[in-house]
Amino acid sequence: MSRKWEEKLKQIEERASYYQAKPLCSVYRPRLSKLEEPPSIWKLFHRQRQAFNFAKTCKQDVHVFALEYKTGDGQRIYLVTTYFQLWFYYKSRKNLLHCYEVIPENAVCKLYFDLEFNKPANPGADGKKMVTLLIEHVCRELQDLYGINCSAVDVFNLDSSTEEKFSRHLIFQLRDAAFKDNIHVGVYTRNRNFRLYKSSKLGKHVALEIAEDNKFFPKQSKAISEEYQYFLSSLVCNVRFSDTLRILTCEATQDNRKRPEHFNNTSISVETLEGFQSSPYPEVDRFVLSLVTKNDIKGGIRRWSYFSSEELLVYDIFKYRWCENIGRAHKSNNIMILVDLKNEVWYQKCHDPVCKAENFKSACFPLPDEVRLLFLFKEEEEFTTDEIWNNETQSCLKSSPSKLSTAASSDTDWDNDMDDANFLEATEDAELAEAAESTLQSYSSGVDEIPDEIVMEIFQE
Repeated sequence: MSRKWEEKLKQIEERASYYQAKPLCSVYRPRLSKLEEPPSIWKLFHRQRQAFNFAKTCKQDVHVFALEYKTGDGQRIYLVTTYFQLWFYYKSRKNLLHCYEVIPENAVCKLYFDLEFNKPANPGADGKKMVTLLIEHVCRELQDLYGINCSAVDVFNLDSSTEEKFSRHLIFQLRDAAFKDNIHVGVYTRNRNFRLYKSSKLGKHVALEIAEDNKFFPKQSKAISEEYQYFLSSLVCNVRFSDTLRILTCEATQDNRKRPEHFNNTSISVETLEGFQSSPYPEVDRFVLSLVTKNDIKGGIRRWSYFSSEELLVYDIFKYRWCENIGRAHKSNNIMILVDLKNEVWYQKCHDPVCKAENFKSACFPLPDEVRLLFLFKEEEEFTTDEIWNNETQSCLKSSPSKLSTAASSDTDWDNDMDDANFLEATEDAELAEAAESTLQSYSSGVDEIPDEIVMEIFQE
């Protein structure tokens, strides 16, 4: 008997002994999956652009997050997953210690502030009092400029202060209102990295926690825990579309800052741009324009809004009022065209009070091939094979350890090939410029840790 055959026989005997000790169930009893079981999307990428491109092709409600990690080239790792799955692994706080929400360029978002000052350099500064005054001032401005009523109970106040630095994050939870995008919020850069609730910076041990003077409390829900509610409230891009949601803009000159009607009307200037403003998806823009240019009626796009949570583009249309609900054009009320990029369909809604009361939504129609995202990205090099992605990820993790670059946040344009680290040095502010030591600690065994099979599937497929 050959040595190879003996080894094979030994393996069979060992397996037989195992199943004798732990026999299989004689009758298969199917059961429902656990409610806590997460969905399957969990992809890591070496570059931010790759993560965004992959997210655009997913049918699930996925988002891009940045993970600070001690890699050889000093770049962050970008994670694509759902809010639910991230929380499933994130809530134990054993791993995923240094995570950031990537706020996509052009995505509708909440009003938020990143506040800090050096304590030794400002010995007489009362941080808490200044935060209170800032909230009061912003609430007054929101009332004056937009007619929005809010107070400190609508502001999620997070604290990560140390002996050296006062640091707060404020996220406004406005009712039925959000800003058009990150730029309209003011002072912030494109594809901003914003530290997550309960995360610390790389090499630091102070996480963002609920401030002791926080007055915001999420609505009670039997379906999800209070901690998950806080987590969702802290996400700047967690804004859902509704017919009553107001999209706020802030691009006025100093001369008309005190004119509320300018801000309440979020339409762009028809005289300047003839009613058209390009979204991040020009192919979709052209398709929508083709829908509202019929029978000698030349409609146009008054404004667009992008909801990253639903991968939804909402177009307000002017000069074209045909409504499927009544089978004719409205006399005065305009319509909306909504493009669902995840499911690759479009449908119509409108501003008419009767249609709104009926919660009217037209039938869904498929997008043409030239507009579908998988068609648009089919020639992207990083998606030709899974092997390319695996090689890049393994190369990133096998590089010899070194300190992260001094720029700790990426604002790289989605289609910009410039190295993240170089771009960061020019764009990121001082708060996110600190980096040291390691993150995503070694995945040792533990009940609440990320399962080894998940990590191995990502890094060593």
